[in-house]
Amino acid sequence: MLIEWQKDRVWYEDMPYRKFGLTHIQRMIVVKLEQDKLLVISPIELNTQKQLELSKLGTVKAIISPTASYHQYLSEWWLAYSKAYFYATHALIEKRTDLKFDDVLSHRTPKLWQGQLLQTSIVSDDHPNKMIFCDPISRTLFVSNNLIAIQPHLPTGQKILTLAQGVNHELKLPFYQRRKFKNKARLRVSVQEVMTWPFDRLLSSNGLVIEKNAKDAFYQAFWWAFQ
Repeated sequence: MLIEWQKDRVWYEDMPYRKFGLTHIQRMIVVKLEQDKLLVISPIELNTQKQLELSKLGTVKAIISPTASYHQYLSEWWLAYSKAYFYATHALIEKRTDLKFDDVLSHRTPKLWQGQLLQTSIVSDDHPNKMIFCDPISRTLFVSNNLIAIQPHLPTGQKILTLAQGVNHELKLPFYQRRKFKNKARLRVSVQEVMTWPFDRLLSSNGLVIEKNAKDAFYQAFWWAFQ
């Protein structure tokens, strides 16, 4: 069942899944744009109940896959919402050649949500593979599975894997991910851009929730890039 995060604007739903034999969370986020157009980020398993819930909120106009990690249920959504626009990162489009995507996610904001949501990537190469969005109305930052932390509501398996990566309760980028950033100058520009956005809350596709001071937490996750 969808949980309302911001009245008549943002909802989310968590779905458990198995990874390395451990239970984790994938979170779907739904944003209502102007004229009751719905934008679905990181879609989870689709069923009749979910379709009914969404139909009461508005019309599904865009399906967004901000990371190559979550794509298992895209075929279901493509069949159910053939008139919607499908957006994905360059990495996922290369992986899912069986699906037809309408556009690749980049630093350029599509017209559908231009002026309503902000978007960028913290990836330091030419093909962003994990996108970040900001909704000024709910003052929420939407990240994919870039960052990790141990939070009380997360499954035990997800907490164990997070701890194994040397991360506790503070929001962090895993060390193995840090090593991929060769161009720190470009990374700093991306982080600085996000820091100018109007947000103080955070939701992530891997189940994290920050209800206040999210901007401070986000910056602390990347402090090493400014050393």
